[in-house]
Amino acid sequence: MENTRNCLKLISEASRVLEHQKEISTLKGENFNIFSILKMESKENATHSAFLGELLDPEGSHNFGSTFLKIFFDVIDVKHIDLESTKVKLERYVGERNDNEKIGGRIDIYIWDKNNSSICIENKIYAPDQNVQIERYCNHNKDKNQVFYLTLEGEEPGKESRGDLKPGENFHLLSYADDIVDWLTACAKEACNLPIIRESIQQYIILIKKLTNQLTDNKMAAEIQKLIAENYTTTKTLAANLKTVELEYTKLFLNEIKGELEKELQDGWSVEVYDDLEEAWTGLYISHKDWPENVYVKLEGQSKVPWSDSIYGIIGNEKVCNRKQLNDELSNVEFLQEGFKSNKVWPFYKTVLHFSNDEARAVLFIENKRKELVLDLSEKFLELAKACEEPLKKVHLTNNVNGTQVSLN
Repeated sequence: MENTRNCLKLISEASRVLEHQKEISTLKGENFNIFSILKMESKENATHSAFLGELLDPEGSHNFGSTFLKIFFDVIDVKHIDLESTKVKLERYVGERNDNEKIGGRIDIYIWDKNNSSICIENKIYAPDQNVQIERYCNHNKDKNQVFYLTLEGEEPGKESRGDLKPGENFHLLSYADDIVDWLTACAKEACNLPIIRESIQQYIILIKKLTNQLTDNKMAAEIQKLIAENYTTTKTLAANLKTVELEYTKLFLNEIKGELEKELQDGWSVEVYDDLEEAWTGLYISHKDWPENVYVKLEGQSKVPWSDSIYGIIGNEKVCNRKQLNDELSNVEFLQEGFKSNKVWPFYKTVLHFSNDEARAVLFIENKRKELVLDLSEKFLELAKACEEPLKKVHLTNNVNGTQVSLN
């Protein structure tokens, strides 16, 4: 009982500080952020790589030459690159991707010099790791290359990306919260006499602090840190239960979507939510008795719905279904003609949730906002399922080379 009272008191005090922070942010004009207004916060290449790359590029429009790049090298402790001959390129192609040989791919930010020394920066805001991605980049330009893995908080890449490689030895970790904010703060000081460049950098710093849950007011940050220090055991108790609460409310959210869909999808239809959302690539799926097995409409976490971005669309592994026929049958479905991508497992998919973002995930705990999102997604799923109902009935299974049907999962 005492612990419950302590938790409630801590939450109340922290909420008071955060509300005050909101007021301070409003007075400072920080809520007017061009990246947020244009809904560019989570676009890794179009926003983050593009902005960082422009500042790093000695030939960038900032006209500071290699000044910002030198500061960056100082922050990440790079000494093997010749600063005067350095070039920067985004989405640099380093050969055809071959996961078996662990080579090739496209590197988010690529820096190199006249001596062919290079730096590869893999920029991860919310996107999941690719298979053997860090291993592939570490195998590029061996002995003259450094690989950096940049995330919001400096997290390690998954085992499927790094294999047996070790951070600090084979590659290096960078964080937006610390490394990039430190670098940008120094860049803003260099640009103090050029207000457009200075304020653009400052707006981007504010965006990063928003994405990494950092308070922009030092006094408020100190007050939160004092609260945690004075209530350490209580804070640990709250933190230990956070993941469980997020998981349970995600289950509630998906089951609410299921309930809405089942009002409209009855005869021949099946709507299911996976039992264990802590498993990767789970979520919710809609199937029809007349569709090929393992071809359905699905919402899937990339990799886990409660803490990742999620995609939705038509899932059908090319090893299981006749993808040419599937594409032919769905080519005239108007709903699929805008914004959908394709890969070997998903003939049609697009991102639909951004729960990797704490602010977006917070909607789960606000009942009216959650209900709005439930209805919005239910409408999307329903429209997609109905639009594809007849075309998918015409798609037939195909077997793999061994004559055995391949499971989608």
